[in-house]
Amino acid sequence: MRKIALANLKGGAGKSTTATALAVGLARRGHRTLCVDCDPSGNASWTLLGGQGADAPTLAAVLTRRTSVDEAIRPTATAGLDLLPADAELGGVNVALAQELGRDTRLRACLDSIDGRYDFVVLDTGPTLTTLLVNALTYAEEVVVPLDPGVYAVLGLIEMERVIAEIRSAYNPALRLAGLVLTKVARNSVARDVEAELRSRFGPMVFKTTIPTAVSVEAAHSRGLTVMEHSPKSAPALAYIRLIEEIDRHGDRAKDRGRGSTGRGSRKTSAA
Repeated sequence: MRKIALANLKGGAGKSTTATALAVGLARRGHRTLCVDCDPSGNASWTLLGGQGADAPTLAAVLTRRTSVDEAIRPTATAGLDLLPADAELGGVNVALAQELGRDTRLRACLDSIDGRYDFVVLDTGPTLTTLLVNALTYAEEVVVPLDPGVYAVLGLIEMERVIAEIRSAYNPALRLAGLVLTKVARNSVARDVEAELRSRFGPMVFKTTIPTAVSVEAAHSRGLTVMEHSPKSAPALAYIRLIEEIDRHGDRAKDRGRGSTGRGSRKTSAA
């Protein structure tokens, strides 16, 4: 069972868009998939529930031990895809867990009961370093970082590498940076320069596929759909399909590919 967290310490980078597209795409490829929404905004839940908020119980009740994970997981409209949803109550979980032992490993303990039930668990996360993000990274084994091609996104990546290294050391030796995906890519010199810099620094850790910016993505969001469902022939939808194929094909790449704080090793396996 592969456990993939979408994470970036910067908002607006396309984490929820990428997480939901990945979850839907993997399920369409025949993989039993669970999406865990660890973001109090609940954007992934809203999309996967067809433009509706999640009814109780949600992840907040699971993390505070008021319900079991089995009671909170529910099917989606996509065959083979289940959802452990978030709602606004999740924002208070950081406070609720503040004085409890094992607060940073609570999600991992809660999800032990589903181990092996799914082929993939995809976790959407918020853009700030909270107990929720630490829980998601303590459970996950792979981190995929969506990046919009701007300077602030690159600065957020530097901090993300540090967080991954600290969680590897403290809780989760299996955690690794599995890849970077450029999102919201426009045809301009800034995007080209940022992409060139990232590929120069990270090499094959940057997925070959980039996701272009287009109004079809926001149009899909407004209808509670992924772009692959709403505009399957659009450039972003076709790009996400290629990205999902890359992620599906290369699950074992770069396990020990250490590069400084991420713990990536020297193996020359291609990321894409």
